[in-house]
Amino acid sequence: MRIHSSALQYFDAVRRAGFIREAARRLNVAPSAVNRQILRLEAEIGTALFDRNPSGVTLTSAGEILAHHVIVVL
Repeated sequence: MRIHSSALQYFDAVRRAGFIREAARRLNVAPSAVNRQILRLEAEIGTALFDRNPSGVTLTSAGEILAHHVIVVL
């Protein structure tokens, strides 16, 4: 498994913003690019990292674990 730093940065931006669209705005990239990175990261890890709903995204238990790692690394 090779997790790229841009994927971790996008993950962290979504975690902080609570919305993919807001994270994309903060990163100055398209929301679809952020979504693709998150989907790719979830595929590499083999589990969902966010629960997606109309009011935004929330971390799953796996997302919480990765978030702890990302906070330490970044």
